[in-house]
Formats: sequence, structure tokens, C-alpha cells
Amino acid sequence: MNNTFSKKNLIALALCPSLMAGCATQQGNDQLMGAGAGALGGAALGCLTGFIAGGNAGSCGTGAAIGAGVGIVAGWGAVKLSQYQASQVRTVQTDQQMFGLTKPVDTTQVKIRKGSSNPRTVKPGDSVKLSTDYSVMLPPNVPSTKVAESWTLQKDGKVLAALPPQNSDRASGGWDAEATVPIPTNAELGTYVIEHKVQAGTSYDTGESTFLVTK
Repeated sequence: MNNTFSKKNLIALALCPSLMAGCATQQGNDQLMGAGAGALGGAALGCLTGFIAGGNAGSCGTGAAIGAGVGIVAGWGAVKLSQYQASQVRTVQTDQQMFGLTKPVDTTQVKIRKGSSNPRTVKPGDSVKLSTDYSVMLPPNVPSTKVAESWTLQKDGKVLAALPPQNSDRASGGWDAEATVPIPTNAELGTYVIEHKVQAGTSYDTGESTFLVTK
């Protein structure tokens, strides 16, 4: 088998998963195809790169192993929020009494009170509900402000997915934003970190929660 023929076949292999991912248009299959095609595509492209650089099957194997890991990380990019909802859970008076806010603020401020991920232990293919409890503090005579609520998924110090922010008008008081995130069926086992973030203008706050993926 000559090198020219081998490279052509490897290029076809690398392109195949991308085409497969493009065909997965059903919303229910987005995260599954994204993760699976990401790993397969990463392995194929890694193999191609290794073969071209090293010119042998051993280089292909090394590149495939590295590419597969990169592909799995990229596959999390297909994960989407679902069942998002937000509601006011505390009045201005209750928020002030609970957190000792005795003086009015001069500028808009937001503060996360608690971020959580439930359940704390899940299996590949399950879902995790994310919840961000936060306070909005507005100057007198300011009825509401635009607040962006967002979540970032991380593992081993690497960002796997930055979920799109949800933007809504919020009045003063305590708020709770919830959303569900599906866990891909081939998710790597271990501890995942969720960074919770809320932002209103130049004021923002972050918090963290974790969940564990096991067999």
C-alpha cells in the first residue's frame, strides 16, 4: 500500500464523522452525536496528522489517541440547556433582612448566594439540574435591570462547554435561575465543575458547584 493511497483513505475517514454530525439534526440527538462524532473525528484527524508527519502506522496510532481526547472535549460543545426557568424567590425586604442590606446602593449590583448541581452523582446519559440563587440590588427609582445568567462546564481545569447566557429584566430582590444539562453517554468519568455567573452591566459575581459522573 503506497503513501498516496493511504493518505486519501485517511482524509475520507477524517471527513466521515463531520458529515455524520451534520446529519444529526434532531434536537434529542444533538448531544449524543456531538460527543460521539467529536471523539471519532478527533481520532481520525489525529491519525491523519500523525501519518503525514511520521509516514507510518505507529504515528497514526499516536495521533489518533491524542485526537480522540481532543474530540471528546469538543463534543461537549453540542450540549444545550433545556428546561430553563427563572423566578423571583425573595422580595426586596426579605433579601435585605436575610443578608443584612441596610443601606441603599448607588449602582446596580448582583451577588450569587448559592450555586448548586443536582443530583451530585450521575451516570453517563443522565441529566443535571443547575441552580443559581442570586440577589439584585438596584439604586432608588431604578425599577429593573438586564441580567445575564450563564454556566460554564469544566473538568480538570479545562473548559468543556460555555453555555449561552440567558438575558432577562430583573427587579430588586432574590432570584433563582434553573436549567437542565444532559450528560453525553460517553462522558468521561470523574468530577465536573460548574461555574455559575450572573452579570448586570459592569457588576458580576461567580460561584461554583460540582457533580460526579460514575459508572
